[in-house]
Amino acid sequence: MFAIAALLYGAAAVLFYSEVIGGGAQRLERGKTPPRVLACGALAHLVYVVHASFVARVCPIHSVHFILSVASLLATGVYLGARLRIKIHALGLVVAPTGLVVTLGTFFMGRVEPGQKLSASFIGLHVLSNLVGIALFLLACGAAVMYLVQERRLKSKRILPSGGLPPLDSLDRAAHRFLIAGFPLITVGLATGTVWADQLERGTPDEILRAVFGYAAWLLVAAVLLLRVLAGWSGRRAAYGTVAGFLCAAAVLVVYLVRPLLRDGSLLGG
Repeated sequence: MFAIAALLYGAAAVLFYSEVIGGGAQRLERGKTPPRVLACGALAHLVYVVHASFVARVCPIHSVHFILSVASLLATGVYLGARLRIKIHALGLVVAPTGLVVTLGTFFMGRVEPGQKLSASFIGLHVLSNLVGIALFLLACGAAVMYLVQERRLKSKRILPSGGLPPLDSLDRAAHRFLIAGFPLITVGLATGTVWADQLERGTPDEILRAVFGYAAWLLVAAVLLLRVLAGWSGRRAAYGTVAGFLCAAAVLVVYLVRPLLRDGSLLGG
């Protein structure tokens, strides 16, 4: 049930993103396959949680791991029940990846005893997904910064010479496309990173900082993509959100670089 739930959540996330890329809000509203796949994933998730509760003899309300699972299931149920009534189709862009991350987190974090060591291929997937995703975010951030510079020059009536920055519409579209391409990869990196999330309960400062900045980057970019569909966010507001999301993602790499100093206390005056 765990494997089925994870696969269906992942498939639902891919379907939601393909609907956005292919037709935006109107196609999301007409599409029936993505919410059905999401509903099947939630059902498998529910069966897994109930079974795991009986096997582990842990009441869901007494375990933080199961609480996260139940909260995710409730959010999915509310979304599926309300999407037609109050037109919140685009929220599937966030609900499906969240279900995937929480499902993986519940499985790996719920182990009482340490599991087997992770394979090199699994670690490679985690690192590669994050690095490629951050690279795409870097391109999106570059386009967003150029958009802000170009907009400011146009408002101040400072005409750029020939061969200057691209038009605002082109920059806005480029930043959006890079975010769409990078967001699933960052989601994969975040999902695989939940394997180590149990270390936060006894975590070192660098582990906590990496988690905080990683989730902040994911939430900021998710908000930019979601608000673009729901509220028509584009231009300056989307550019600022894109830059903020990239800075949080870049902060994760910075923490990796300075973690030896954090662990021996050099940055804290130790």
